Amino acid sequence: MTGPCIALDLTITRLGRGGPAVYADRLAHALTPLLAGRLVRLASRLAAPLGARRSAADRFRTLGRDLWWHQVGVSLAARRAGADLLHLPAGLGPIRPLLPTVVTIHDDIVLRFPHLFRPWQRQYARVVLPRLARSAAALITGSDAARADLVERLGIPAHRITVVHNGVDAAFTPLAADSEEARTVAARYRLPPAFVLTVGALEPRKNLPRVLQAVHRLRSEAATANVSLVHAGPEGWLADDVPRTIDALGLSEATRFLGYVSAQDLRALYSLARVFLYPSLWEGFGLPVAEAMACGCPVVTSCASALPEVAGDAALLVNPESVEEIRAAIERLWSDEALRRDLTARGRERARTFSWERTARETLAVYERALS
Repeated sequence: MTGPCIALDLTITRLGRGGPAVYADRLAHALTPLLAGRLVRLASRLAAPLGARRSAADRFRTLGRDLWWHQVGVSLAARRAGADLLHLPAGLGPIRPLLPTVVTIHDDIVLRFPHLFRPWQRQYARVVLPRLARSAAALITGSDAARADLVERLGIPAHRITVVHNGVDAAFTPLAADSEEARTVAARYRLPPAFVLTVGALEPRKNLPRVLQAVHRLRSEAATANVSLVHAGPEGWLADDVPRTIDALGLSEATRFLGYVSAQDLRALYSLARVFLYPSLWEGFGLPVAEAMACGCPVVTSCASALPEVAGDAALLVNPESVEEIRAAIERLWSDEALRRDLTARGRERARTFSWERTARETLAVYERALS
């Protein structure tokens, strides 16, 4: 084994299946052939899948991870493994590391919109995140928009932050609607013949109450009376307003919430949906947008944060705080087959620019600069 040894903290992959967990998992897979035996995978023993409702044991493990593992244990584990560098891919780690660190900070949303997070999350991030960023040998983020936010909010010089786009797994390709796999997925989830798809954890920034209001308006119009919403993703936090909105608008028959689905099933959902909708309030990258484009699904997404950067000219952009803009964009795509074909072609071409192999190579270059 020649060259420096890199430790990668994969604790986040044991906690859930959101964007940072996917990033850490796919990055580890893509780095393996580049680093071979020089990649050391670490994870806290206090990591267990988190549900929407936190038990006393969940809270104890969270405190253990945040106060012990992320601040002390991960550095000790990396040193014991003989690592020369520690990569912290989830924006969590020691403010006084015992060896050089590279930190990936996906976004600053917990600082920008603290009311969207639990009290412990926002207080911990307020204290730790700026210090973690300043102590790192190098920082990575997923978009130019996210880098600009970090420069502004954390006061980090731009030259210390490298933009490395996320990738799209090669498995995300179009699937014919009449294929056996697509028919099986449609039957398993009892999907409507045509639907709008949303993806992501149920949490405030995903903006689902406004999506539901837009669907309600569409179903009151003759041309779009058959619009249905299908959502794939686990329950996150502070999501009680979603079922309340469904009940208030009488949308129980027009919505299907599938919970977490596998990547294979997600590919089928992207391929079967008439429209993919992702009007998030803020994202550091927005991986589902790239995945949907790779599968040939026309996209509506936000004009805010990194989402226009990811979508390029291959999506309709809307103000995520405007129910009317969301409604109008869905209506355009729902009714205009030529526009859907155009965005499908543009989206597939755009998605080819994102690969985990490229992400790994550019990340390895950051490691080399940090060590030098």
